[in-house]
Amino acid sequence: MRRLLQTIGTRFSQTFVQPTTLEKVPLSTHRSVLALYDLQPAIGAFSYLAPNVTIAGEVTTGSYCAIWYGVVIRGDLNQVSIMNSVVIGERTVIHTATALPNGLPAMVSIGNKTVIQNDCTLYSCTIDDECFIGYKSIILEGAKLESGVVLAPHTVVPPGRLIPANQLWAGNPAQYIRDIEEKDLGQNLYVNQNNILAASMHKYEFLQQNSAYLQKENTQDDIDPEYVEASLRIEEVVKDTMPL
Repeated sequence: MRRLLQTIGTRFSQTFVQPTTLEKVPLSTHRSVLALYDLQPAIGAFSYLAPNVTIAGEVTTGSYCAIWYGVVIRGDLNQVSIMNSVVIGERTVIHTATALPNGLPAMVSIGNKTVIQNDCTLYSCTIDDECFIGYKSIILEGAKLESGVVLAPHTVVPPGRLIPANQLWAGNPAQYIRDIEEKDLGQNLYVNQNNILAASMHKYEFLQQNSAYLQKENTQDDIDPEYVEASLRIEEVVKDTMPL
């Protein structure tokens, strides 16, 4: 047993490398979720918030949302309500007005399974379920998108515009292009689920403790700890019997 412990200690000392320098990592003071006065954001279960997002004020999200890098959601002037399985792409900005002159609600409401791609701007608007907002689109105050609406990239929806369900719109200002087909809706849901799956993988990387062991397959060492000791004993016997 003494020889076995000596062998283990020798191997450990040979393989363990002491770091020569300590890398200095700058401390980030950024807070992803912050209350404003008495307005506290509420984040749903299993949602992924990228480390550099900013969510402030009266913001609520549902479960399984993916809010990617650089997103800003401001609920300082009015409420922002985000339902379940919503994907919000990088650098998108969502904010609200205090009130609208036409009396419509000034909050932002985003329905279930909606995808908002990168660099979009949403301002006091309503988006129903399973909509798809293309890159760099702008939706202005009082606008409403009914269920299944698709906006092409760089679309600008003017204030107060109502876009009926299951239609594709594009341009500045937004104009009707065609009705949405069943295959289009399936593609939108495919993009939504892929983003949520990718978000779950990113979430693992930002845990306080590394989770790589969860992805590792079990070996004989994991299953039977006594197997390790037996293997070392066999190695020692073989070494002793080998000629110098």
